[in-house]
Amino acid sequence: MMKFRALLSPSDRHSEILFGLIMVLAITGTVGLGTGSRTAVISAGIGACIAWGIVDGIIYVYSNLLERGRIALSVQETSTCTGEGCDLRKVKEELEGTIVDTLGERERHEVAQHILIRLKPVENHTTVTRDDILGGFAAGTLVFVAGIPPLLPFIFLDGIQAMWLSSTIGLIMLFGIGYRWGGYVGRSRFWTGVTMMSVGFAITAIVIALEEQKL
Repeated sequence: MMKFRALLSPSDRHSEILFGLIMVLAITGTVGLGTGSRTAVISAGIGACIAWGIVDGIIYVYSNLLERGRIALSVQETSTCTGEGCDLRKVKEELEGTIVDTLGERERHEVAQHILIRLKPVENHTTVTRDDILGGFAAGTLVFVAGIPPLLPFIFLDGIQAMWLSSTIGLIMLFGIGYRWGGYVGRSRFWTGVTMMSVGFAITAIVIALEEQKL
């Protein structure tokens, strides 16, 4: 069984689920109102989940390559820069905007020195690795899986009933995502869940309103 926790960070996992879910909610609203066919809704939803799952997987791999390339370039600049303290300044610049900023000046300097001592050239930074492939597959799978629950009502129900039940399932899932996300970022789980659910509701309502104007 694929271990998503080992392959993707909490931010990546929640982002992929959120993206897949909102995408499907938008599709059920537009296609459902536009055609009234539950078969069309299911086909469009599954097709979108597969397509965007593949796209997100590719983007994940590409992002990893870009990040490793950036690190390799930083290492190269550090090893070739001239002037007293130049290499140490390069390391400090890379650490800006990270958790290291919470430390005092002396501690930041010590961390930068420690990193500089351990820096080694990064080889094959433009080569796709096994972890890249697995992570990309995991990202695409999460997009696909997240989009399935809101499509289930269209298997058993027609019309507005299916759409309302689909939206309810989606909003509950959005609340769950926000609830867990709140725990990771140290904010109120409940209110983060409410905020996430509200954003999803607003997006769905806007899409449906725009589609109704076309009808």
